[in-house]
Amino acid sequence: MASNENQVIMRFDEVSFAYNDGKHPILKETSFSLRQNTKITIMGQNGSGKTTIFKMILGELTPQSGKINIVAGNTIAVARQVIPRDQLHLTINEFFQTAFAEKDYQLDRKITEILKVVNFNAPLNKPIKEFSGWQQARLLLAYALIQHPDILLLDEPTNNLDAEGIGDLISFLLSYDRTVVVISHDADFLNLFTDGVLYLNKWTCKVEQYRGDYYDVVEQIAAQIEKENAQNARAEKQIADAKEKINFFSNKWGKMRKLASKMRDEVEDAEENKVEVRKEDKTIKPFHIEFENFVGPIVTINHVGLMNSEHKVKEYKLHLEMKKHDRIIFTWPNGIGKSTLLKRLMMIHEHKANIMKEYNAKLEDKKHEDGIIKEPDTTHPEEQMAMIHNKVKVWYYSQDFDALDMDMIVWDDLQQIAKDTSDQDIYRVAAQFLLTKEVLKNTIGSLSEGQKGLLCYARFVLQKPHLLILDEPTNHINFRHIPIIAESLNDYEWAMIVVSHDTWFTAQLQNFHEVDLGKLMK
Repeated sequence: MASNENQVIMRFDEVSFAYNDGKHPILKETSFSLRQNTKITIMGQNGSGKTTIFKMILGELTPQSGKINIVAGNTIAVARQVIPRDQLHLTINEFFQTAFAEKDYQLDRKITEILKVVNFNAPLNKPIKEFSGWQQARLLLAYALIQHPDILLLDEPTNNLDAEGIGDLISFLLSYDRTVVVISHDADFLNLFTDGVLYLNKWTCKVEQYRGDYYDVVEQIAAQIEKENAQNARAEKQIADAKEKINFFSNKWGKMRKLASKMRDEVEDAEENKVEVRKEDKTIKPFHIEFENFVGPIVTINHVGLMNSEHKVKEYKLHLEMKKHDRIIFTWPNGIGKSTLLKRLMMIHEHKANIMKEYNAKLEDKKHEDGIIKEPDTTHPEEQMAMIHNKVKVWYYSQDFDALDMDMIVWDDLQQIAKDTSDQDIYRVAAQFLLTKEVLKNTIGSLSEGQKGLLCYARFVLQKPHLLILDEPTNHINFRHIPIIAESLNDYEWAMIVVSHDTWFTAQLQNFHEVDLGKLMK
């Protein structure tokens, strides 16, 4: 960690905060400090409140008790996990203008300069929503940097970045001579620049402060648990031995009975020496995605639209037909439109599904005059390019979670997905993904990004799809869960399409055929 001579720049003093009228505590009388020019990581389980701490630092949330002291004159900026939905329609210029209270007539020049810092180039009048996930990730970082903050907050900054992008980010962080606080589940990334760790313990609602890099802290926590278990084991043995002797001596007379009384005092001392063993972060349990029978092709792709370096889309031939057991990983140069390809597939599929839903509703209601209802034409103008075949049940993990209804209660969402599944089985599946009964009462929008990701996997299990489309399926997911997710996906027997920058994750996937979209453009 940086020298202790660096002055404290921010301090949490006995801070307490809870949601739901105190029913969901995040911090309980917690104190910690940050020193100037240090690089600090915030660790903690999904949903433990890491982003909540950022919001308190920014003044968006106020502690119920205690104080947050930031040395006067120090500015703060944050690179959030995702661009707010209500800002996606803004152009780059308009988006960056929201960082400043007053109009800056030199803003275009400043934006161009800061985009060079994050190794990105784009027209400033282009709407944010037209950029890919990795491009938006760089825009989020540039948005924070253009403010030249004394305290830079980064919330999952490696999401959607490839190895080159992560390398650029690490180089920047190592040279940035101000205070940086990072939330990330990317262990290898964190270990390259971290001076120290603030560990948010979900069980005690305290923040524990550690020196050293990320892996040092993991080892310190493991050593602490081992020490506490050993201390309790010694105390338990001492108690058991003493109780056995007490039973024997208490039936005797004179000095023997006095000795038994003394040993009872020793048992009490041993009980007091026992400590509450630190609880480790929970991990999800292995899961099984069931499926209903289906015969025939599942996906057909004839053409794909890819974006060139001039931000123009061009169509390329690519003939793929997927059936049961077929698994594809799309690889690509950044920014050519892989998310757009997946969303186009889903758009065509949903168009056809909605027409059939209306048709089936008419059949059910029998609202027709001549007694005959013709089966509708579900043809979509773009289905000759790519399509998911009729009656295929598909589930989609979107990197920005736009397939989720943020206003819906989590329980209602799962119950709607599960249909005929019993409430008991829904609770069981939710618990597999650490979605407790308390979490199920909240809206999807109130969940942490990590919890939204786990919710998507719970939906997969309940939906029983024939096809999984996974767009950056490890974004926001705690690294402890990733091997379990990979193992469970390997057991899935139906078709799967994956795009991911997470090479550690994709290396664990089995029997996948790689399709390099970049080769189509050569």
